[in-house]
Amino acid sequence: LHNLSLTIEKGEKLGINGESGAGKTTLLNALLGLYAPTEGDILVDGEVLCGERIRKWQNSIGYVSQNTFLADSSILANIALGCEESDIDMAQIERCIEAASLSEFVASLPKGIHTRIGECGALLSGGQRQRIGIARALSVNPKLVICDEPVSALDVSIQAQIINLLQDLKEKQDLTYLFITHDLSVVKYISDRIGVM
Repeated sequence: LHNLSLTIEKGEKLGINGESGAGKTTLLNALLGLYAPTEGDILVDGEVLCGERIRKWQNSIGYVSQNTFLADSSILANIALGCEESDIDMAQIERCIEAASLSEFVASLPKGIHTRIGECGALLSGGQRQRIGIARALSVNPKLVICDEPVSALDVSIQAQIINLLQDLKEKQDLTYLFITHDLSVVKYISDRIGVM
């Protein structure tokens, strides 16, 4: 990327659209603090993103990927991935399950949130896997939610459900969203502003 200047305001829903190879992933990795700029700076709340600030920044980001990683464990363990069970805020998990439209599904299971989902979520549909990914992203109380091609691996009917869910979330929660996708029809529907690369 060269000569990129981008401001994301608090509470904004920004879409980044571009063909494969346009630099969307490079931009994403720079925003996540995984790449350091060779020129210029990335500022978060007016402070340069570097050193110890990078880990703090990364901990404030909820990330929804195209292919959500799921462990062969329970729904609870997958939403609160990496947390010791004694440290899990169950009220927060319940809010995230509700926000991700998983409540009815979880309630239908004999073991509820303690139900195992199989290797890579093999016992779930694509939409259920992506909803767990969304619940996980929300469980960290993020300042920024990055959705990286969140529906491109899903069937068209499931894409519509997840897009509607993301649209609903952006209207109900005062969070900043960054939607990255090559599909302009998706980004137009869920973004307030669109940047094209």
